[in-house]
Amino acid sequence: MSTLVLLSFAAGIAAGLFFGEMLAWMSIIGDAFVKLLQMTIIPYIMVSLISSLGHLSYQQAKSLALNVGKLMLVIWSFGLVLMYLIKYTFPDWEAGDFFSLSVLQDPAPVSLLDLYIPANPFFSMSNSYIPAIVLFCVATGIALIGIEDKSALLKPLQLLGDAFNRVTGYIVKLMPLGIFAMTAATAGTMDIAEFQRLQVYFAAHVVMTLILTYWLLPALVAVITPFSYRDLTGIARDALITAFAAGNIFIVLPLLIEHTKALFHKYRIGSEETDDYANVIIPVVFSFPNLGKLLTIVFVLFAAWFAGADLDFVTYLPMAINGLISLFGSVYLTVPMLLDGLQLPSDLFQLYMVSSLFTSRFTSLLAAMNLFILAVGGTAMLAGHARLNLRRLMLYAAATPLVLGAILLGTAALLNKVVDTTYVMDEVVANMTSAESLPDSVVNFQPRELPPTSAPRSLDEIRESGLLRVGYNPLQVPFSFYNADNRLVGLDVEMMNKLARELELELAFIPYGSASVLEDLNRGRFDIVISGLQMTTRRIQYVGFTNPVLTLHYSLVVKDHRADELATNELVRQAGPLTIASVGDYSIIPHIEKGFPNIRFERIESDRQFFEDGGQTWDGLLISLEAGKAWTMLYPEYTTLYNRDEIKSFPVAYVVARNNIELHLFLNSWLELQQSSGYVDTLYNYWILGQNAQPSQPRWSVIKDVLGWVKPPATTPAPSQ
Repeated sequence: MSTLVLLSFAAGIAAGLFFGEMLAWMSIIGDAFVKLLQMTIIPYIMVSLISSLGHLSYQQAKSLALNVGKLMLVIWSFGLVLMYLIKYTFPDWEAGDFFSLSVLQDPAPVSLLDLYIPANPFFSMSNSYIPAIVLFCVATGIALIGIEDKSALLKPLQLLGDAFNRVTGYIVKLMPLGIFAMTAATAGTMDIAEFQRLQVYFAAHVVMTLILTYWLLPALVAVITPFSYRDLTGIARDALITAFAAGNIFIVLPLLIEHTKALFHKYRIGSEETDDYANVIIPVVFSFPNLGKLLTIVFVLFAAWFAGADLDFVTYLPMAINGLISLFGSVYLTVPMLLDGLQLPSDLFQLYMVSSLFTSRFTSLLAAMNLFILAVGGTAMLAGHARLNLRRLMLYAAATPLVLGAILLGTAALLNKVVDTTYVMDEVVANMTSAESLPDSVVNFQPRELPPTSAPRSLDEIRESGLLRVGYNPLQVPFSFYNADNRLVGLDVEMMNKLARELELELAFIPYGSASVLEDLNRGRFDIVISGLQMTTRRIQYVGFTNPVLTLHYSLVVKDHRADELATNELVRQAGPLTIASVGDYSIIPHIEKGFPNIRFERIESDRQFFEDGGQTWDGLLISLEAGKAWTMLYPEYTTLYNRDEIKSFPVAYVVARNNIELHLFLNSWLELQQSSGYVDTLYNYWILGQNAQPSQPRWSVIKDVLGWVKPPATTPAPSQ
């Protein structure tokens, strides 16, 4: 089977490279295979844990819990801390992203009591609450220990476990097909840059496997037993190699038991007692999470780096502990749960599945060593052969920082040299053009001065002139701004292009200053004013706002290094005097000033003025979350802050002169048409959410780019303005 899986893996890569995106549909087969694998996990956990614990005596259970349990906790603790250190080998990488509606949504609430306490075991099973299921099984298994006539239950449980194993065996026979489908879909669609960054995970996984297998685990047991480092790493070498080659630790359990016995007899401290302990410990601890399984934490760290999220230790520790408990089940349930808990993209799980074809062998190597070390250390403690060796303790304590430092620094240097982490999201924003192609009949004039009329023009007067005058802010990303080609683009610009096209008018975009824009509008300098203007009580007294085009949300933009300093309301109050810049009079400013006496607001002419200041004059910028996300992609050293529990929204609309009733009514009706037709949503998806903002190039493939059997899809060049 391992040979077939490797061949399927190679064939999948070859097929993906040959056919390219034509095989993207095969990801459905991969998803189906994963779901089949998950089918028997929870039932198997229940029957195996209950039957394994039920076979023990109270004395065995107590001794195992006290001795092997302590050693297991020590190994888990050191393992989790060391795994966190691997994040410092990841190259510096900015993963700027567009605004996402998910930031406004609270994550699905999960009750900690429901997660850990099985008040209703069937509810826990139906919701895949693995920690609660494990607690239920452990309690049931321990209760069975004191029941004399328990074979009537244990034998059927063992039969059920065998049946579940057989079902899994049938599903595993489909593994070549599932692996081929997942690999082909991934190889056919994965961008080269994505694969380069995946190398970071491969390197982190391999390095952490070697550190834990050949340093941490043998060192921990060497300082409390008489066994030398050489014997601990050498006597089980054939079992470790077999586990690595087969990618399976179950098949080496008998070997690990025999090697544990052999090690004690080599040191002339072996007996029937130590042999019995070895026979019991390995099958029991096999049901518990090992460091091999815990390496999934490394993938979660990589996923956070890949998605541009900063996972600090305070966030990491509870996540890792939750993952440890969930790993009593399966990585197929744990990884999606951890990704969801950290609000990371769920489709990264597919990446984990494909990458596990490479990493699974290292996972098996570490898991086999973990079981062997637990058996050796646990047997030594139970048999009374465990003594703390101070000389070895001092030796390993002194050598560990040197060994870890050298390995981690070397890995970091290699990854920085190999992996391309060039930031490109600023170029993506700067090169955005249009959510749809514009016909040549619509002309966008370059900004120029036009003599204002003596009064605002009616709709008929605008038609007679053949020219629609639109006032715009040239620095209002993403509503109206100049892209890298010096073209005026943005959501509002595109809306005005469509309006002019439907009215068969030419457009004159005229820049305005925020201080005089409303007066200029009422004097007839513009027919319409755009650029994401917020409706406020003061403004609606002087001009006419259309119905809201969009609803935006407040946020604060600060330098990256000040994000933790200003993360909560309490921290903001403790930060001392703060000067916050704002463009225009946001209606929320009086509320902020009342709640935060240490904040003072200053008006600036444009958002760019704040970013080009470099944090010298202002501590932050009050801006919409949607626009703030776009600006922080252009200036990645800044970040947006928002309080999920207290996010306030405000409407933005287009503006006409105060008494221009005819144009006002027309624009309201026209906006209703654009919203009902889905056109506003199309622009919102492109300019705000960034969908298709980065032009996706057809994936390179042999059939298209080498043999020429398939023609590449035709691309329509973006129109000039």
